[in-house]
Amino acid sequence: MAKPITPATRRQEVERAVLRHAHDHPEWGQARVAEAIVRKGLKVSAAGVRWIWQRHHLETAAKRAAALRKLGPARLNAAQKAALERIGARRGGILTGEAPLLAREHLLAVAAREFSRKGFARTSIRDIAQAAGIQPGSVYYHFASKDDLFVAAHTAGMREVARAVEAAVAAARDPWHRLETACTVHIQHLVSGNDLTVWTGASLFLFNSPEMQRQLRAERDRFETLYRRLIEALPLPAGVDRHLLRLQLLGALNWTRTWYRPGKRTPAEIARHLVKVLREPLARS
Repeated sequence: MAKPITPATRRQEVERAVLRHAHDHPEWGQARVAEAIVRKGLKVSAAGVRWIWQRHHLETAAKRAAALRKLGPARLNAAQKAALERIGARRGGILTGEAPLLAREHLLAVAAREFSRKGFARTSIRDIAQAAGIQPGSVYYHFASKDDLFVAAHTAGMREVARAVEAAVAAARDPWHRLETACTVHIQHLVSGNDLTVWTGASLFLFNSPEMQRQLRAERDRFETLYRRLIEALPLPAGVDRHLLRLQLLGALNWTRTWYRPGKRTPAEIARHLVKVLREPLARS
């Protein structure tokens, strides 16, 4: 005699079906998985699918892809390999789930784009999660609050530009050439389309939170130290205010992201002009 189908048995059957879809179709969302399972005669909601995913740490396409990749290429069929490629392409190769650090970097880039588009006050954690293709709760795995996420995204963008500038000027010896090189790299990042680094030229200090202002200004100060050293090394006439000169130059550089249009002047040409209009009047002083 066949065993009766109990609620517990049915739940196990649903769970196996959900996990099978995670294995066979890692790129499918919870609603699509629920629809496919219902068509086969089982009852499950999209929320139910997500609950099962969470129990098995499979709640994002990234995590499902990571679980599948652990099997190794030899154990994957053509459809699974194609699904993994689609996930990588859709997330720009970032949310494949191979490392939490990469998922965090993707989240920072998405957050920067959303903050840049809507402003801090009008951007919610839900907006960022939706744009990143994850659940809002997953954001809190990496960041305790929207404030923390904002500061982290700003810091990541500033440090990425700083590393690029430092690397570029390391080989240059002439102080004016070093400054021009730094400006070129700075502009390249501001107009590159990289969500994090494009954002570094935006106005970021319109906040009521003194703690946020303190953290943001601290990172800006560290970045501006690069230009402080570059300008201190310039052979300038006595009486030139190097502090004001630095602020003037940084203002011009950061404003580039507002008016720049591809196909006209290159970042190198813009940087050369900026440094020239600084240098020539000073040389005549």
